[in-house]
Amino acid sequence: MIESLRKKFVIVTMSLLVVVVGILFMVSNRYDRYWDEYDTYRIVKIISNNGYLKDYADEAVALTTIDSEQKVTIVANATELTNQEVKEVSLQLLKHGKKRWKFKDYVYKLKERKDGTWQLTFIDLASYSNSLEQTVMIIVFMVFGFALLTGVSIYLSRFVVKPAQDAIEREKQFVSDASHELKTPISAIRANAQVLQNQIEHNRYLDHILSETKRMEQLVQDLLGLARLDNNQAKKNFDKVNLSELSQEMLLTYESLAYEEGKLIEEQIQDGVYVVGQEKQLKQLLTILLDNAIRHSLDESTITLSLSQVKKRVILTLSNPSKIYPEDVMHNLFERFYQAEDSHHTTSSFGLGLAIAKAIVVKHKGQIFARQDGNIMTLQVILPGK
Repeated sequence: MIESLRKKFVIVTMSLLVVVVGILFMVSNRYDRYWDEYDTYRIVKIISNNGYLKDYADEAVALTTIDSEQKVTIVANATELTNQEVKEVSLQLLKHGKKRWKFKDYVYKLKERKDGTWQLTFIDLASYSNSLEQTVMIIVFMVFGFALLTGVSIYLSRFVVKPAQDAIEREKQFVSDASHELKTPISAIRANAQVLQNQIEHNRYLDHILSETKRMEQLVQDLLGLARLDNNQAKKNFDKVNLSELSQEMLLTYESLAYEEGKLIEEQIQDGVYVVGQEKQLKQLLTILLDNAIRHSLDESTITLSLSQVKKRVILTLSNPSKIYPEDVMHNLFERFYQAEDSHHTTSSFGLGLAIAKAIVVKHKGQIFARQDGNIMTLQVILPGK
């Protein structure tokens, strides 16, 4: 979770920085370009008033005259354009008239002479375009700046997420400590209740105490399991596991349970599908998914379990007919202690099952999804294959 928060912080920060820097760069570039064009126009006016290049021969300037029949005579051409191109540009600029001073990449000035001819002076801004070396330097500067900003964002993300990290660590420690502390009194209550049950006649209140004690023991066990999964050291003892055989083994157990509920389980399991993980945790994952499918599927329905490997991805899917849940239920399905409306009556459930399943999948570098197509609920797990 912390790594995910850091990644999101870096992505959001870098996106904002890129947008802001990009806008500032465009505004600055347009501002500089405007004043460069204005300074160029000042040079054009001086050359136009003089009627010759004089001290501005190193500028990319062209000086032409255009008669009443639109015949262009080139007085000077210091641009990178050919004489024919200069004539064509001169006629284009004449067409735009003397009220304007810029057209495309040309800054110009038209002056009408007494004999009815036009004197045109223009500078080709394209001749001042960046050289290859300048372009490379700009790219190198941008890459360096982006890398620097990324490094700064990654460094700052440690401090930004630290309060959240500390809060999560405190929560994990509290859950672990509280679970361990609850184990002893719950065990004592159960033991005393069992002794009392053997010494007195049947008592429904005592049965209820034992039932609730069993539920509390399961809750403590689930919380301890989550605490272990949240532990960064829990990746040890990962081995190559035959998920195909493991799935078949778990199906043998749950087919009879489903049959008792009047439901069937169909399987589409590809042979020889392996993953790297902890067999005990993967068994628990299959147990949670199968139990969830049986409990929340419609009466007399068929549950489908499929396992396949596509390239380097192992795909485990469980589908079952179910009631149609609203969006908020689907969105919170993997949250801790969250239960769908139809599961509140289930006294043995605390809403931790799918949260534990997600923790197991994340620990195995995988992803878990829930989707609903009509009245078909599908839980899909994607794990890296071996």
